[in-house]
Amino acid sequence: MSRKFSFTVPYAVPVEDLHRALTGDGVWHARFAEAETATFDLSHPEGAGTIRIHMTETARRDKVPAIVRTVLKSDLVLSRTDYWQTLDGELAKGVFEATTTGVAGEMTGAYTLRPTAEGSEIEVVGTVKVKVPLVGGAIEPLAEQLYRKVINSERTFVEQWVTSQASA
Repeated sequence: MSRKFSFTVPYAVPVEDLHRALTGDGVWHARFAEAETATFDLSHPEGAGTIRIHMTETARRDKVPAIVRTVLKSDLVLSRTDYWQTLDGELAKGVFEATTTGVAGEMTGAYTLRPTAEGSEIEVVGTVKVKVPLVGGAIEPLAEQLYRKVINSERTFVEQWVTSQASA
């Protein structure tokens, strides 16, 4: 079974500035500068204004929900790849895919970046599937919540980074 989800993340940053940050290397180098258990790899497969970001992180065992710890076979390693396309007018599209080791899970979906009166927003639409007998359906909402937390944490970081770059 799989679970569909969607949510929107508001940014107090204009579309052009947000897209420039998301498809540039600077924000990602800054984001991962002090990440002890995370790695990342950047490329621009279709040239300027596009990016592929592959991120991995080993979750600290004390941060893993109890229901997940009961089925873990090894460390919980999260791997996520985001692809962003060029800005087309005031819209940009992206896709993401994520997998886990330790618990067989996968997440896929799409991003749409668009302007709002306050700045911009990213709509996230996806599907999560956890392949664990009996408890997979209970873990899927936790995986979605974790993804929302990660995306909102990125929003806070990116907004601060864009603001700091503008005043530098």
